[in-house]
Amino acid sequence: MKPSANARRNCEPALPRYRRALSIAQGSKTYGRLFFLMAFLFSCFLFWWLPSVLFRFIVHIPDPVNNATIVLSIAGLALFIAGFHLPMPYRTVLEDTPTITRACGDVAYKATVFLFPAALMAALYVMHTQSQTIYGSASPIPRPCQALFYTHLFFGFAYFGAAEPRRDGWQKVAWTTAMVTLPRLIVSLHGGRFFLAQAIIPALLIAIARGWIRFSIKRTAQLTALVLAIVFVPPLTRGDAIFGQGDMVRFFAAGSSLRLFQDNQNLDLSDYCDPLLVSLTAKLIPWNLIGACVLDDYAGLQHMPATLDRILTVNDPASFDGTTGGTGSNFLLELFLFGGLPALLLGSLFFGFSCSRFWVWLARPSLFAGIWAECLTRALFAPRNDLSYVYERIPSLCVATWVLISAVTAMRFIYLGYATPAGPLERAGGAA
Repeated sequence: MKPSANARRNCEPALPRYRRALSIAQGSKTYGRLFFLMAFLFSCFLFWWLPSVLFRFIVHIPDPVNNATIVLSIAGLALFIAGFHLPMPYRTVLEDTPTITRACGDVAYKATVFLFPAALMAALYVMHTQSQTIYGSASPIPRPCQALFYTHLFFGFAYFGAAEPRRDGWQKVAWTTAMVTLPRLIVSLHGGRFFLAQAIIPALLIAIARGWIRFSIKRTAQLTALVLAIVFVPPLTRGDAIFGQGDMVRFFAAGSSLRLFQDNQNLDLSDYCDPLLVSLTAKLIPWNLIGACVLDDYAGLQHMPATLDRILTVNDPASFDGTTGGTGSNFLLELFLFGGLPALLLGSLFFGFSCSRFWVWLARPSLFAGIWAECLTRALFAPRNDLSYVYERIPSLCVATWVLISAVTAMRFIYLGYATPAGPLERAGGAA
C-alpha cells in the first residue's frame, strides 16, 4: 500500500525543506527592502521636492525653497539610505510558528470580526458629522470612536502578524483586510488621508515582506493606482480644488515641508521643552496631567503635549484658519532643533538603520509584526511629520500585545487543565 501524501511529506528530509523556505524568505526580504526604499524616496519627492520642480520648471515662478535647503534634504536622504544598509547580524534560522502565536492569531481574528460592525457604525457617524462642516474645521474624532478604531486596527494587525495564508486560506486574509480598511476609508472620505493609509499600507508592507505579493507589470500598475487613489480621492470627496488652472501647484505646494524646515531653523524654543523629547515620551508620560511641556490652547484643545508640529501651528495659526490639521512638520527640522547639523546627520543615519531592523522583523511571523508595519508606515510620512511619530506607539503597542499573549496563554492552560484525561474532572470521577 502506498503511503499517503501527508506521510510522504513528513518523511522528506527536514534540511532541504528548511533551505527552500529560507531561500524564499531571504529573497522576499531583499526585494521588499528595495521596495521600501523606493517608497521612501517617492515620499521625499512628493513632500519635499515636487513643489520646487513645479515652481522652477512648470510654472516658472520663484521657488520659496532655496538651494541650500534642498542640498541638506538630499544629504538627510543619503544618510537614511546609508543607515538602511548598515550591516547587523540577525537570525536566519526559520522556526515553525509557535502554537501560542497561532492561538493568539485566531483570537485576534475573532475580535476583528466582532468589532467590525461597531467600527463601521462609528465610521458612518463620524463621516456624517464631519460632512456638515468644511474640511479642517470639524471637531476631532470623539475619543470613544478613536478607541474603537484603534482597538479594531490592533486586533486586525495582530492577526496579520500571525497569519499563514497557506494554512488559514487567502480568503480569510482578504476578508480581514476589507474589515480593517472599510471603516477608515469611510472616515477618510471627508477627513485625513493618513487615517486610510494607516490600514492599507501596513497590510501591504506585511504582504510584500512575507512574499505574499509577487511583483509584475500588472502588480506595479495596481500599486500605482492605489497610491494615486490615496492621494487624490479624499481631497476630491471633501471638495478640494485640484484640477483647475494653478490648483495642482497649490495642492502639492501646500503639502511641502521643506519650507517649514527652511523658515524655522532659528525657532525660539526658550519657552518650551525640547520637542523631540516631548514627542518620544508623550505616550509614556502624562504631560497633560503633570502640567509641564504642554500648550495651553491648541485648536480649542487644552494641555496638549508641545510637539514640534503643534508649536509650528500655534506660531502660524492664520495660515490654517485654526484647523486641527495644522502645519505638519519635518523630521529634519526636529533633529536640527535638537542638536544642529550633527544631530540632523546622525539622526537620519539612525532613522534608516531602525527602519532596516523593522523590515527584518516584519518578514517573520510574529504577533508584533503589525507594530513594525505601523512604524514603517509612519516612516513613509516622516518627511512631513515628526521623527518621534515613528516610534511613539511602540511601548504601548508592545504592552498591549503582551497582554493579549498572557490572556490567551492563561486561557489555554485553564482549558488544557480540564480537558486532559488526567484533569481534575477525571480524577474526581475516579475517586468516586
